[in-house]
Amino acid sequence: MYGRYGGDKLNYVLLIGGLLISFIGRLTGLYIIVLISYVLYFYAIFRMLSRNHAARYKEYCAFLRVWNPLTKWFRLQKKIFAERKTYKYFKCPNCKQQLRAPKGRGKIQVTCQKCRKEFIKKV
Repeated sequence: MYGRYGGDKLNYVLLIGGLLISFIGRLTGLYIIVLISYVLYFYAIFRMLSRNHAARYKEYCAFLRVWNPLTKWFRLQKKIFAERKTYKYFKCPNCKQQLRAPKGRGKIQVTCQKCRKEFIKKV
């Protein structure tokens, strides 16, 4: 493996996606879907064994531009769900920054930390 690109997060997503697509294809009996999973497997192996580090890194950066906002959104949703009894989450009407305030305080004046806009919110 000396000089090869190796594995990264995109390869893991390709392999897991191929596994899920293959499973769905086997359950439904549509073997064209199974062929798509094979394409994902071969592409992941190609990326791992590639010696063109610049091209693989460019692909990985493009993948992360999509992947990171998705993971950030899912982490935020998990946090909102975990704290649903103690905090109320809302967005700033000016800059759309995500804010939170303790529940049960009634109407409060909120100042956005990002844009310094003040507004009234019922929590």
